[in-house]
Amino acid sequence: MYKVAICDDEKSSAAEAAELLEKYRDAHSRIEMSVDVFYSSLDLLEAIEKNAYDIYLLDIYIDRLNGIEIAESIRKRDESGEIIFMTSSNAFYKEAFRINAAHYLEKPILEEEFFDAMDRVCKKEDIRFLTIRESGEVSKIPVDDIVYIQSDDHYKRIVTDEKSFFVRSTMQALLDEINTDYFHSLGMKTVINLKKVLKINSDTLSMEDGTEFAVPRGTYRALSELVLKYAF
Repeated sequence: MYKVAICDDEKSSAAEAAELLEKYRDAHSRIEMSVDVFYSSLDLLEAIEKNAYDIYLLDIYIDRLNGIEIAESIRKRDESGEIIFMTSSNAFYKEAFRINAAHYLEKPILEEEFFDAMDRVCKKEDIRFLTIRESGEVSKIPVDDIVYIQSDDHYKRIVTDEKSFFVRSTMQALLDEINTDYFHSLGMKTVINLKKVLKINSDTLSMEDGTEFAVPRGTYRALSELVLKYAF
C-alpha cells in the first residue's frame, strides 16, 4: 500500500492530479494506494508530523511556502519519501535536483509522463549486474552502483559506490554487457553513469564520489540536458 499526498492550492490542479492517480491505479491493478489531498502547505506539514507518506505530489507555487521549501521540510523528517513536483515553470530544476526529487512534471501534465513518473517510484526494477573477473575472482557488480569506468590501455577501472575493480576488457565489451542508455562516454577513455552526476557547469562535471572530469569542448548544453534527464 502506497500512501500518497497531493498538495496544490489550486483545487482544479489537485483534482487533475487525483484523476491521473486514479487512472494509474486502474491501469496497475496490483498497486494499492491511499490518497490524501491538501490545499495548503501548512495542512500537509501538520499531517506529516503524525504520519509520513510514501509519495508526495507537490505544486511548486503554494500559498506561503513554495514546493521546494515544503520538500526541504519533508526531507528533514523523511529521507525516503519520493517527491514528484508538478509546476507550470522549469525554474526550479536545480533545486529539485538538489532535494533528490524523483521527477519534475511541467503542467499541463501529460498522462504518459505522469505514468512514467509513477512507474519510477512504484515499481522496483530488477537489479542488473555486470559480471567481471579480477585476479581470478568473479564478481557481480550492480550496474546502478557504478559511478564511472576509465580505460588504462588494455585494462579498465570500474569505480562503484563502495570500491573499484581493475579488469582486462575493452570498453565496448563492458558497455555491451551493461546495456543501459544512462552510461555516457566522455571522450575515448571515460564513461560516466549520468545518474551519479552531482553537478555540472560549462567546464567541470562532478560525480557523487567527488571525482571531477573536464566537460569536452562544445558538449556542455547537450550533456547538461542528459544529466537533467536522468536526474529525475
